[in-house]
Amino acid sequence: MKDVTNSAQTKDKKTKKPSGRVRLLYIMLFIIMAIYYYVTLPAFHYAAIDFWFFILIFLAGVLVIEVLADSSSFISELKSGDVKNINWRSVPKKYLAIILPLPVLWVIAMAGNLIFSPFFFAESYANMIQIEQADFETEFPETDLNQITLIDRDTATRLGNRHLGALTNLVSQFEAADDYTQINIESYPYRVTPLEYAGFFKWLNNFREGIPHYFKVDNVTGTVTVETPEQAIKYSYSDKFGRDVMRKLRFSNPFTLFESPNFEVDDEGNPYYIATTYTRNFFLREPEGNGLITLNAMTGETTKYSLDEIPEWVDRVHSADLILHQLEMNGKFQGGFWNSIFSKVGVTEPTAGYNYLPINDDLYLYTGITSVVSDESNIGFVLVNMRTKDTKFYPLNAAEEFSAMQSAEGSVQETGYVATFPLLISIEGRPMYILSLKDSSGLIKEYALVDVQNYQKVYIESSVERLMLSYAEDNPINIEEIETEEALETIQGQIEEIQAVVVDGNTIYYFMLDGHVYRANINLNEALPFIEAGQDVEFITTEDGVVREIQFD
Repeated sequence: MKDVTNSAQTKDKKTKKPSGRVRLLYIMLFIIMAIYYYVTLPAFHYAAIDFWFFILIFLAGVLVIEVLADSSSFISELKSGDVKNINWRSVPKKYLAIILPLPVLWVIAMAGNLIFSPFFFAESYANMIQIEQADFETEFPETDLNQITLIDRDTATRLGNRHLGALTNLVSQFEAADDYTQINIESYPYRVTPLEYAGFFKWLNNFREGIPHYFKVDNVTGTVTVETPEQAIKYSYSDKFGRDVMRKLRFSNPFTLFESPNFEVDDEGNPYYIATTYTRNFFLREPEGNGLITLNAMTGETTKYSLDEIPEWVDRVHSADLILHQLEMNGKFQGGFWNSIFSKVGVTEPTAGYNYLPINDDLYLYTGITSVVSDESNIGFVLVNMRTKDTKFYPLNAAEEFSAMQSAEGSVQETGYVATFPLLISIEGRPMYILSLKDSSGLIKEYALVDVQNYQKVYIESSVERLMLSYAEDNPINIEEIETEEALETIQGQIEEIQAVVVDGNTIYYFMLDGHVYRANINLNEALPFIEAGQDVEFITTEDGVVREIQFD
């Protein structure tokens, strides 16, 4: 009788060897996927592209392991002569289970992308942001002339770095982060940014104590202060491992989609990272904010809020990129899909720049709206509340922002100064652009005020206060509201002589009182043409004789 014991044992050994290797390969795969997740931090959410890429890599790994295992068994059978007929029907069903879902999911994604596209839902795309029309003269918030925020992010960065360089105890271990987030603190505008570790070894030396300070830049004056919170900052972008901001938020919210967090501080000066959570409109297409996660940068405590629960001190919920995209969709598809392709009647778009306006205790995004078929002009402006996304459109025929920038640069072309993107402000109900002019090193040298509806009319001065006073010479505004270091003097007396002269299209009245000559723009008082010598007057004037206000008996 033939002894089959030995051959059976041999066969068992041949079939058991691959199973041990397979287990080892699967352990390695799970380790690799864990490392990949720790580094890339995808959300476990059907609308996250990173999640599907994570699944794809995992399935590819499973497929490779199974092919290696089966190929080992196949080679063993081939050597033993056990292989008979090979055809596609003999392929194990597990491969179909691994591979088949991928094309099915791809077809579903492509079909959903088409079905929920603007071709079928143009009106819904246009209504992702609701825009209310308003009158500029009566409804646009009047600008506080003492809180005009002309310290942009680039200037704030330079000021912060210069201030840090003077702090010898910090500069060797820390550097200022690039955040410089614009916020309001108790209705006053600032830019804030945390310090960060100046490299891995500096983190190694200091991570136990944490980051001691953050910078606060006055967005009006440019004053930089070093703020020390109640506790050191233990969670930041420059921290490692579990104290990294993104990793902390992802581990606390593995199934939530959220945007990159912004650094903010509350009204008590406590530092936070703010991450807007979002879902998708139109299946997988359009992101839409639906809440907020706050991360206390000192303690690591995270709190999740819905849109109607957001704390009042939070200024930035909806990102500028999202707002601008939805404004573009609104202007593009208001007249339907085919109108956006062919006739383009009424199709608009936001201009290629934007800025922030602090109004009361909220932060607003401002940008111009222009027709896609017009020349370089705006048909109006929008203000979008970055906390609530409430949006108002102010129809106004005006110069486009970049035309105003070029006009300001042309007024000082001999200096080579470069204009920053302007702010839109309201002075006595009149729309004006205000901007700064920088030299080649990025330092602010002068300020410009440009008439929105007549951008060739430009005022240039070395300070905002002088700029407003210069504007007041030609326009009736209350100069008492302007905080200025310029010496003003109140004078009373009797006019000895008076003469009207036209200068650059404006009527200027020169008059003499007590042997001194003063000049007043006709816009200061409508009664100026009727003044005669011998009449008593009271006026406020500068040291060089420019009348700011005038009253007659």
